[in-house]
Amino acid sequence: MHLNRRRVLPEIDNSQAQNIGQLINDILERYRPQMADKNILLETDFDTVEAFVATSKIQSIVTSLIENALGPMTRGGEISVTLIDGKYQWELEVADSFGMALGNVDSTTHNADEKLPLIIPFPESQQLRDAHRTAISQGAQIETWNCPQGGTAHVLTVPRRHKNQHPEMQFSKF
Repeated sequence: MHLNRRRVLPEIDNSQAQNIGQLINDILERYRPQMADKNILLETDFDTVEAFVATSKIQSIVTSLIENALGPMTRGGEISVTLIDGKYQWELEVADSFGMALGNVDSTTHNADEKLPLIIPFPESQQLRDAHRTAISQGAQIETWNCPQGGTAHVLTVPRRHKNQHPEMQFSKF
């Protein structure tokens, strides 16, 4: 009996150089009226980030992170969106002031130092699970943190890649 062993590559759509800050700002513009109606303050801090990305995938992830932050905030609050440019990766953090995302967290995941935020091992909602799968398909990851000041932060980390480079090959030349 012969087993067919295929190598599964992460899904890639047509990657192209994008201004990530502009892409995120365009998404946020759609939500500004909803934020104003809910008395939610939006703070943004964007580094200039040019990267080769699968635009539709990044839009999907960012939309999920924004909607996840907005969902439970019915009486006002604050959402902070930060874009950081790094040499080997870029990061997008979407933090909200609503509450903790503890859920069913095992006590072994708590940090020894109480001043550090708590890393949440699994996303809470189907929307976040879908965002995680999409991120993984692009060679990226999303981490969820409980902020020491209250609220939750979701951090999308996307390794840099060159045009036509597969995500699994991104860190091969450190």
